[in-house]
Amino acid sequence: MSDRKDDEMTPEERTAWLRERGVLIETPEERKAQSTAPLALDGSEDVITFVKIPADTSKPLEELSFPVSANQTGDALAEHLKPLFGSNAKNIDMTLFEKQAATQLLSTDATVSPEALAQVAQEGNVETFTLVHALPSNHFTGINIYLDEVGMLKRLPLNTRAGSYAARAGFNPEPQFYGDVYMGRVKTKPALTNVSFTLGKDTSPEAPWLQKATMENLEYQKQFNEFTGRSELQKAVDGTDGVAKAETGYEWTQTDEELEVVVPLPKGVTSKDVDVKYLPKSLEVKCKKEPMVVLPLFARVDPDGCTWTLDRDGGETKLVITMEKTDPVTWPRITV
Repeated sequence: MSDRKDDEMTPEERTAWLRERGVLIETPEERKAQSTAPLALDGSEDVITFVKIPADTSKPLEELSFPVSANQTGDALAEHLKPLFGSNAKNIDMTLFEKQAATQLLSTDATVSPEALAQVAQEGNVETFTLVHALPSNHFTGINIYLDEVGMLKRLPLNTRAGSYAARAGFNPEPQFYGDVYMGRVKTKPALTNVSFTLGKDTSPEAPWLQKATMENLEYQKQFNEFTGRSELQKAVDGTDGVAKAETGYEWTQTDEELEVVVPLPKGVTSKDVDVKYLPKSLEVKCKKEPMVVLPLFARVDPDGCTWTLDRDGGETKLVITMEKTDPVTWPRITV
């Protein structure tokens, strides 16, 4: 089915294809089944942990937990958080809310009563922002941010720490989240369920999921674009299509498999004057023992697949470095 186009698939095949690639889809039949699903007959429960990120940066991150039935399916955390986001509905800016509602209805003549808008706010609508999509490469495990869907309309403060996590996960520019938000983990195979997300281990900048997030999101986007035949979701990436990205002291291009870094050298330089050091996550160039370029690389390269040569075309001397990427995927930038 992976070779078939979107318009050639049945609705069931399309849903299955998207789910395999981490897209959360819930059909009306599944929603009905979840609402009527019985609790575990033995009364067994699991305790799922998640993390609160307060908008107030003076407050620490906090690990919280909630119980779920052992046979629970679906994202129970989103349901659990609804009352928290509906608690301050009276603070909503109804003028902003009305403007947004009219925009979403795509008609300047559309009218929604203040009572109806207030009811929507009081229901505590939870927006789920996917930081990492569930993919085969991460064993179908995704990371979500849960936020108040109308946080901006409530004029809640900007949550800079949540935005920072999104930036580390490869989102550029980083999205804006308002008010307190929560981070949790889900698994989409064999069914959508919640998995614990812990303070410290999972919130550290060195957390394994965060280190892999950008590459996995790029993998997801590439697959999604191939499936839909569209590329609107992704801006032109630096260094692609043979267009060099100029940086201070060098320029670079890339394909999915390789990076090419070009460094202009002083006149009269020979190969004996040049020293290039490759490491899996860094590149260092010296000329006559003086550092010229020191790069902490965005992702890993294979030192055994790296080479360099001198190009003297046009009367200028340039050092041309070719590096083989460990994972064949486009990088959003060359440095971390």
